[in-house]
Amino acid sequence: MALKRLKDEYIEQDGVQFLMEDENGSTVACMVNHRALRDHAERMYLPGTDADVFAAYRELIEQIASDAYDAEGPFDDHGRILVTSEALARVTRSA
Repeated sequence: MALKRLKDEYIEQDGVQFLMEDENGSTVACMVNHRALRDHAERMYLPGTDADVFAAYRELIEQIASDAYDAEGPFDDHGRILVTSEALARVTRSA
């Protein structure tokens, strides 16, 4: 069940928190943590803040979040779908 973007707004706090929704219209909270964003920025030679990296790779990050939702995790300590550094590296290597 693919997720889609609920809102363009997001919160930058220890990474980036963003909202998506499932096909039933239920809100799904997602998170890409600071370490994952920094690791991805280094791999892509992209300077800037966590928000800059998120904005540049938002569609990729949202796709990974959707895949994690379908796989039923991983989740962070607050129950949000977690986009990990490993997931970003795996997708980047396969591209």
